[in-house]
This record gives sequence, structure tokens and C-alpha cells, in this order.
Amino acid sequence: MNMRKILLLFLFAVTSFHAQSIENPEAFKKCRKEFNKKICLSDEDKDSILFYLDRCPKEEGPVENNGCPWPDTDKDLVIDKDDKCPYIAGPQENQGCPWLDTDGDGVLDKDDACPTVRGVQDNNGCPPIVMKGCR
Repeated sequence: MNMRKILLLFLFAVTSFHAQSIENPEAFKKCRKEFNKKICLSDEDKDSILFYLDRCPKEEGPVENNGCPWPDTDKDLVIDKDDKCPYIAGPQENQGCPWLDTDGDGVLDKDDACPTVRGVQDNNGCPPIVMKGCR
């Protein structure tokens, strides 16, 4: 091989196998004390966050939550950050809050034509219609 080919091969090798840049040297150093370099630079949970930067390296989670999944405390499938009632289960359509029944008549306020007056289901939550003079 002539010198030119060797030089080109060397330059190709150097540019192809350059070291991965470390975003947070202190975090990487701390990780290296406990694990090896290969683990620290891996992404085991496949969330695109390297092990040494991932707060939850075994669970997939978004970058905005440091690699951890968003919690859903009340298990209503509305994550806490979007849930107006994170400790009480409710439907997604009501931002994670249960539907109210202000007058306690068994007709939810969203379906109740008279939400503050106790009524009956047959009259859309309004008081029953009473016709005078009829028996």
C-alpha cells in the first residue's frame, strides 16, 4: 500500500469512529463509577435518552419528563399533568374529573335540563310535569 492510501484509510477510521460527545460530563462520570461505559451510553428502554441521562432507564418516557413515564395517580387514563382531578377518576371528555350531579337526582349535570332543581330522569332531570284536573 502506498502512503496516500494509508493516510486516507487512517482519516476515514478517525472520522468514522470519533468519540460520542457527552452532554453532561458529571452525570456520565457518576454513571461510570457504578456501571461501564457501554451501559452508560446505551438506551435500554428505547426512549432516545441515554442511560446516564435517563431518570427511569428501565421504563420508556418522554424527554420532557426526564425519561420517566407520566404518572396517572387515579388510573383514569388521563395523565396527572393533564388531569384537572388527578386523585379522583373521571372520563377524558371531562379532563379527568367525574361528572357532577349537583341536585342529586341521578341525572348528571351535563345531561340535566334543570341541574340545580331535583327532578326525574323521564323529564331530563326536571321536576315531573303535573297536570291539574287529571287523575
